[in-house]
Amino acid sequence: MAGFLGSGNVYADRKVSGISTGKRLIGNATKFEVKENSEKKERVSKQTANYGSALNTVYVKKPAEVNLTLDDLDKENLALVFLGESSAVSVTGSAVTGEVQTGYIDRILNTDFRNISAVVVKDVTDTTTYVLGTDYSIDNAQAGFIKVLSGGSISDGDVLHIDYTYGNMISDKVLGGTDSTVIVELTMIGVNQADQSNAIVEVYEAVLSPTTGVDFLSDDFTSIELAGTANVPTGGNEAYAVQLNVVYS
Repeated sequence: MAGFLGSGNVYADRKVSGISTGKRLIGNATKFEVKENSEKKERVSKQTANYGSALNTVYVKKPAEVNLTLDDLDKENLALVFLGESSAVSVTGSAVTGEVQTGYIDRILNTDFRNISAVVVKDVTDTTTYVLGTDYSIDNAQAGFIKVLSGGSISDGDVLHIDYTYGNMISDKVLGGTDSTVIVELTMIGVNQADQSNAIVEVYEAVLSPTTGVDFLSDDFTSIELAGTANVPTGGNEAYAVQLNVVYS
């Protein structure tokens, strides 16, 4: 016999409309907990001789809980905690002519595309070309931010026509809040560090939701936490299984 000090790789298979999307390694899981629950039912005496004593006590089985903490923030893990979906985004650079924007003094307008250069700002009639550094500045070219300067020729609410070139850009994108819950099958292939024996933990259908937000300005490495219920899948008999002292031959 030995205590249990676990290490392991946790894999998630997200179900979308009931269809498996395939197992993937979710990175560094710092917590993978399964917790059984029960509710106590008591029949309490009101009789004089044994007032307040339990005449019967029954524990009623409740669904098991699953708690998961991750500190690898790739797009698919963020999609879990944001109850959303992820995709890879690729933008091919090109040129824009006459994009319509509205200018406000000492405020930033955002062009439709990012990673901009060769910017030309004109009035709504295309007769006046405004001067960079006098009428406007490029506040952040990568973000597509143009700032209207006070003291220049652009007034609050002026409609502007903007020409510019934008470069290539690729990113991982998460659309948040597209789902109300996340359903995943979780599998841990692990090792008990106490005796180097193999262990397998499988949760066949975990219905999860986030328990914390994502702090993008945290002073420490950001982690994400999800919790929920371990369901018995359709056609199954149990919600999860734990195998210890697994021997491969």
